[in-house]
Amino acid sequence: MKILLNFIPLKSGGGIQVGLDFIEQAKQHGQQHEWFLVATAGTAIAQVQETDNVRVAKVVPNNLIARVWFEHVGCKALIDTIKPAVVYTQFGPHWPGAKVANVVGCAYSNLFYPEIDFWGTLPLVPRVVREVVDWFRGGRLFGADAVIFETPDLAERAVRVFHLPSDRVHCVRPSVSSLVNPGVEHRPTRDRCADLPKGFRVLLLASCQHHKNIDLLPDVAHVLRTQHRVDDVVFVITIPPGLEETRRILSNARRLGVERQIYNFGPVPHAGCAELYKECDAVILPSSLESFSNNIAEAWTMQKPLLISDLDWARSCCGDGAVYVRYRDPGDIARKLLLVKESAEYRNMIVEKGRQVQAIYPSPRERFAQYLAVIEAHAGGVAA
Repeated sequence: MKILLNFIPLKSGGGIQVGLDFIEQAKQHGQQHEWFLVATAGTAIAQVQETDNVRVAKVVPNNLIARVWFEHVGCKALIDTIKPAVVYTQFGPHWPGAKVANVVGCAYSNLFYPEIDFWGTLPLVPRVVREVVDWFRGGRLFGADAVIFETPDLAERAVRVFHLPSDRVHCVRPSVSSLVNPGVEHRPTRDRCADLPKGFRVLLLASCQHHKNIDLLPDVAHVLRTQHRVDDVVFVITIPPGLEETRRILSNARRLGVERQIYNFGPVPHAGCAELYKECDAVILPSSLESFSNNIAEAWTMQKPLLISDLDWARSCCGDGAVYVRYRDPGDIARKLLLVKESAEYRNMIVEKGRQVQAIYPSPRERFAQYLAVIEAHAGGVAA
């Protein structure tokens, strides 16, 4: 069977890692099918090495006009040439111009948690733009033959809150990427790690997205310094240095006198993520909302204690395998972080509980098999 992979939406962050792992699994365990990849120019997805059963069919320029044109018009010629039985889209809307079966992996968690004001911290105009985009994304989901969610909670909400037809909704739990485990080595990243400041290093491995709440870290460092007299905690972030948001975060750290406690490592190649985890002592994810996050499974795999927002989506994902901190509360985060820092016994307990929770999640190969089962089941059909 010919399967067309729409990985155009994967441009940065954890989505790229998920996509690369999916492609690697298709090479190894999907050899009964032919996989044709469509990707965005300049991404690691577009540069994957081809094999007998996985080929790069199209690279779309990295701009909105080119993407919209291809999704509505340009994809038709590609589909006529390849004649796939199904198009699988990872973490994005399907192609309206594709008159074949469409299976979609959905990570638009904010559509299914209306009680969370996801864009509320943005200025008016950007907020309205994002909300309009969400409206179109939600509408496109109803055109897919199948929608795959990463957690049972999201799948349930998609039916109960969003009213997607239950026979089109599926759940495939995420797994840690095969690219991140204690045995992975990446010399260039390991060499860069030599410059990390000494201290108790807390990693927030994420691109600069507002829902990650990276801007909160200088306030946590300030509480640690002024209220607890602790200045040897170093928050390691991984955002591009040239962004306005990066400059704002680092400027705030200087204003609060904690610039030495915020270290921007900069973007990390996907092959090098494991090296950075090895050099840090804990992982933090103070997000407002995630469908899931690679940080969660990677913290468990790399045996690092995980601190995460005390919100329903996080408890649904992590169970007992994390330390929960009050959302956007620097004081509570600082207190919980000190508990993790000062008690090796507590750290080990959290790591062990994380390992136990991770056991209910599939391996990369198992996850791929579950995705493939959904794709195969819906191949050849078209949503009404």
